[in-house]
Amino acid sequence: MSKKIRIIILIIAIGMFCVSAYGLITTLYQEHVANRELQRIRDAMITENPLPDHNETEQEEPGFSTISVDIDALAAINRDIIAWIYIPGAPVSYPVLQGRDNHFYLTHTFDRRHNVLGSIFMDHRNNADFEDMHTIIYGHDTRNDMMFGSLKRFKEQAYADERRYIHIIRSGEVLIYEIFAIYETLATSDTYTLQFATEEAFADYLQEMASRTIVDMGVLPGTERIITLSTCTPNNRDMRLVVQAKLVDVYDLRNI
Repeated sequence: MSKKIRIIILIIAIGMFCVSAYGLITTLYQEHVANRELQRIRDAMITENPLPDHNETEQEEPGFSTISVDIDALAAINRDIIAWIYIPGAPVSYPVLQGRDNHFYLTHTFDRRHNVLGSIFMDHRNNADFEDMHTIIYGHDTRNDMMFGSLKRFKEQAYADERRYIHIIRSGEVLIYEIFAIYETLATSDTYTLQFATEEAFADYLQEMASRTIVDMGVLPGTERIITLSTCTPNNRDMRLVVQAKLVDVYDLRNI
């Protein structure tokens, strides 16, 4: 190999390294900016709000203490903010947005700024009031557990056992969901079904989803409303990790 060719190869390699380094630095900076702004609204909008005990055996469970969030003030920032998602014991505490499609908030933050971190957002086909039988919420998988990056930890039995509840905080109320299934599935699978012809068809769907879990949560769904948290998997772009949970309680925060 001639000296000239070696120099050309070296220049190309240096150029590729510079491009990769620039991309990484840009991503890290955008993540930093997004996290800073998210922390700012957490500090401004969130207050602790313990819920009443269910009974003597459950009163110490982390699922039955929650937070209050000023959803109305957040909606004044961006009317697409419809709720807040919070998982006690996990680094999941974010506004939930709903756009006109399922693309915009993949690359935009809660204040509509372009950012690789994106947002946590509800499927645009769902009703924003969480009254659908099945509501889907999406978020990116990240290296540092931001957004839905920590969901992969739920594949560990011990981790999931200590974080069994998902809270959806809306204006004046909190919806509490109990996790019943954790598994990986194709992005095109029937997991993402939103419409069911009958209650029996929905019950059959729930039983099928529960049978797929790779972590034994000891919970069987009946015909309760459910939510599905969905995120990418790092090694296969066609696969998704999902965490599914059934509605077990609704609290009116104004009366607590």
